[in-house]
Amino acid sequence: MANTNIFEPFVFDYGETSSLVDRKAGDRTPIKSDKAPVGSLSPSSTKLVNPLALVDTLPSDSSAVSSRYCAPCKKKFSNEATYDAHLQSDKHKKSAGQANTSNSSQSPVASPKAKNAVHPVVQGALASMKKAQALASKDPAVAATVLWNIAKDIAQFGEDRITRTALDGALSCMQAMDANADLRGAKGSPGAWSARSLLKTMLECQLAQARLESRSDKQLAASLYTDALCCYLGIASHSLDMAERDRNPAKARELAGQLVNGIPRKFAKSEDVDQAIRAMEEVAVAFFAFSKSIPALLWRSVAIYSVAHAFALQKDRPAAAYSAVCRLSALFDSAGLCHFGSECASLVIDHHMQQPGSRAMVATAVANSLRDLDLVRAACLLQRYNYRFEEPWSRFLAELVSRTADADTMWLSTDAWDAWSLLSSANATSDRHVYELVENAVRRELRPLMWYSPTETDSRLNHN
Repeated sequence: MANTNIFEPFVFDYGETSSLVDRKAGDRTPIKSDKAPVGSLSPSSTKLVNPLALVDTLPSDSSAVSSRYCAPCKKKFSNEATYDAHLQSDKHKKSAGQANTSNSSQSPVASPKAKNAVHPVVQGALASMKKAQALASKDPAVAATVLWNIAKDIAQFGEDRITRTALDGALSCMQAMDANADLRGAKGSPGAWSARSLLKTMLECQLAQARLESRSDKQLAASLYTDALCCYLGIASHSLDMAERDRNPAKARELAGQLVNGIPRKFAKSEDVDQAIRAMEEVAVAFFAFSKSIPALLWRSVAIYSVAHAFALQKDRPAAAYSAVCRLSALFDSAGLCHFGSECASLVIDHHMQQPGSRAMVATAVANSLRDLDLVRAACLLQRYNYRFEEPWSRFLAELVSRTADADTMWLSTDAWDAWSLLSSANATSDRHVYELVENAVRRELRPLMWYSPTETDSRLNHN
């Protein structure tokens, strides 16, 4: 399920690769957002209370523009709460019903003008947008601020075409300021943009564009998502192409480390690091969601998760790095590529054994390798794990893999299950989930070789 507010991240379940949920046709209900506007503008740029500029060019009836207006009742409301309450009142419903009856009696078909009626807030925003566009070449700092906030207001009413125009205009002004620092406004003035605030808002603007286009054109949305991320990190888009090209998680991890080491931005502030990680996570999840219709994006998602992991490690964010590994593992599971989970387990062994659930992830990867009869992969994982973190369950699995590779049917068919039962009864309470995972793997591996088939009652695990 995706959020329909383009100024908030779209969120997907890992198993969900369906298209983004769009708003119903004709739905013009404002979408509430708690995000504050950029600069010193009021919460609604259509109120036209803009201390930065355009004060002298505002329409004289600007206060009316900001009101919520009910046409059937011919009333204006100063805030959305009272306006919404009025719409639910019996008086309004009666007036609206009479207005509809009157309109239908006058003409069986609504006039084009009535069909295309524009909300007063939208009308005011359009007027302000024209002024800001005219100002863009002279003062892009002010124009960018006004257009950005107009886009956020218009989007609440489902006006995608106008929102797209405002976003395009705002981004164009921001790019001009990014190319020429002299256009960012006088230092210390209310309308000035710092380099940091400019990059941050450019990222938010580009992500909003991508979310908007994802409703109808996922290929374009993917391109916009890539541009947004690469612009914020300061890397070339072909760098991600290299990371996804081989379709090999191990190679993607290596290239991701090189790419992160080459990022020119320092990300000195903690909030900038957090924003970069959030952006990478959103883009990776979006690409996985789009991969149902554009399969190649699955591997771009893998590449971005690999970059997110390397970036988080570099910036000393172990929890965020571990989260990226878990998300990548979930991606492989959802895509039916469970055998690649061993790469995630290797990352966990190397960097994240102090994180909760880390042993379960390693045990799952080994169990999946045994299920697929991939003894080489299972042996490599266990050797890597036992070198540093040897435990009873991992030691037993290593012996199980070795005996299976040597075709030691005597041990497998007689002593193996008894050995595991004794071991699990003595140690399962320390990490019950891990031992349950391993026991399931042992059952699958030994069942074809046993003289008898173990039942659930054969387990020494305490399931009570």
